[in-house]
This record gives sequence, structure tokens and C-alpha cells, in this order.
Amino acid sequence: MSRSTVTREAVVGIGVLGVTFAAGVYIGKRYFMYRRKKSQKMFEGADDPRRTYLLRLSLREHPSAKKLCQYLLRTASPDVSSDAAQLLANLAKLINSKKMLEMGCSYGYNPLVLALVLPSDGKLIAHVRETEDISQAREFWREVWHQLQAAVDNKIQVEVKSEEQTLDGLLSAGEVGTFDLIFINMSGLTNCRKCYEKCLRLLKSRGVLAIDGVLCNGAVLKKNSMTDQLQSIQQMNEAILRDARVFLSILPLADGLMLCFKL
Repeated sequence: MSRSTVTREAVVGIGVLGVTFAAGVYIGKRYFMYRRKKSQKMFEGADDPRRTYLLRLSLREHPSAKKLCQYLLRTASPDVSSDAAQLLANLAKLINSKKMLEMGCSYGYNPLVLALVLPSDGKLIAHVRETEDISQAREFWREVWHQLQAAVDNKIQVEVKSEEQTLDGLLSAGEVGTFDLIFINMSGLTNCRKCYEKCLRLLKSRGVLAIDGVLCNGAVLKKNSMTDQLQSIQQMNEAILRDARVFLSILPLADGLMLCFKL
């Protein structure tokens, strides 16, 4: 075998090894990034078995609330996911909440979950738009009486008005700083910043302001195709980040649940 042949074969072998090594590094890097990205994603969807497992081990849903949730899944959209509603109820219980306010889209599920943790003299004001029908929800509210011998419907005061009328009415009535917990559903709201500011005035010091829908199914990231409502939510999110009056956290529950704790 000539020297030139050996050299040529060595060069080819080194080249093949180099290509193989580079391909292995590239594939390994892509696989690592894929696994890392996949591990960072909490759930693949509502039917993800991991989510089902966590809900089975953590969700303590009242039978009437569960039936109402199932009914709404067939006819409308629940106010908030069941795990987020339970978190709000747990927070309300922790701070011994006696007075709560719910703003935005409401079909009766979240008010029921929150009213269940209120004391007998507690009160929840639930803002409802004229286009929303909660007549069926009221039946489930009354059903609790037969199961617990404790009514929740008399703890819930329904306000069928616009957001602005409801909030301005409460402020005019001297309710500033009287609410322990306020929940805002961003669905359908157009002036989110103004709603946030008015709710913060109504909230007690050390109270909790929960805002659902701050991610808008990821639409807040699409800056080139923003509607007026998306811009309003984005502006509110950025403003709250810089708001020294509150501590805050955003949880990956439902469509993004922001928790603001008023100082």
C-alpha cells in the first residue's frame, strides 16, 4: 500500500469522524433543548394526565359547585378554572375575608366557591353584565342550603350593571378600603387600567386583588396584531409591574392569574 493511499484514507476517515461528531453534537443539543423546553411546559392541555392527577389530589370541590361547573362547560364558559377558584377561596379563608367583590364576566361558579368560605355575616358583591344569565347558577346556590343547612345565596349580592357603574357606585357609597378580596375577570373589559385603579381603592390594606386573563391565550405577545382590549391588558400588566403599592405574582393557572397584595 502506497503512502499516498494511506494518507488519503486517513483524511477521509478523519473527515467522516468530524462530520459524525458534529452531527452528534447538533442532535444532542437539539434534543437537550427540546427536553428542556418540554419540561418547562407545565401541561400539554386540559386533558393532560398530569393535570388530571394534580386536580384529583388537590381539588376539594363542593358537590353543587362541581355540578354547576359541569353545567357551564356544556352551556358557557366558567368564570375561572376550578383550581384557580379554589386558590382564591383558600386565600380568602386565610385572611379571614368577610367582604369580597367580583368584577367582570360571571356565570355564578366563582361566586359560589367564594361564598362557601364566607362566615354567616359575610358578603360577596358579584358584578354581572346584562348579557349574562345566572338564573341557573342561583339554583345551585340555593341547593347548598339543603346540603349544608347554610345558605350562600343570601351572602351574594348581584349587581347587574356596567363595570364603571358598579365601581363608581361603590366608591360614591363610601366603600373605599372595605373589601378583603377582589377578583377581576379581564374577559370583555376595555379599560383595564381604570378598573384596576378603582378596585385598588376599594381594597383594604393587606387585601388580595386577583386578576384572571392577563395572558389572553398568549395574544399579549403578538404586538403586531393587538386589539384595543389586548393593548389595555398589556398596559395594565406593565403598570402593575411598576406599582409600588402592591406585591405581585403571576401564576400559570387558567389564562394567567395575577395576584396583587396591597401594602
